[in-house]
Parts: sequence; C-alpha cells; structure tokens
Amino acid sequence: MMKMNLTELAKAANVDAGRIDEYVKHGLLGVDHSATEFDDSDLYWIDMIQCFQDNGTSLDDLSGLLPRCRKGQSRLMQV
Repeated sequence: MMKMNLTELAKAANVDAGRIDEYVKHGLLGVDHSATEFDDSDLYWIDMIQCFQDNGTSLDDLSGLLPRCRKGQSRLMQV
C-alpha cells in the first residue's frame, strides 16, 4: 500500500484537504485513523463518502453507516 500525507491524499482524491480532515474528525475513515498518514484504501472510502453525500447523506448519518460498511467489507475479505 502506498502511504500518503493529507495533501497528497487530497490531490489524489481531488478533494479539499479540509474536507478530508472533517471526514477524519467524524470517524469516516476509521475510528482510530491518523489525521496525518493515509493509504490508497482511503481513496476508496473518500469516493464512497462523496457518493453518499452527493445523494444527500449527512456526515452525521455517515458516521453511523460507514462503520457497518467497513465491518461488512472486512467479512467479505475473510471469505
């Protein structure tokens, strides 16, 4: 996995760094996620977050939803 800092991730995701910081604060990139070190799996989650937001889902709603998505994805990876 490729490691990135916030600026590199923002550029790769074509998202404002401040927005990604909000995602981290809301726990959308993982509960214990670092606010300074990211990897390419975060690009997937940022894409998911943006898709949900484009369809009207708030960050607060996503805070409850994404942990369940993450849990489901990890179960699928174990199969």
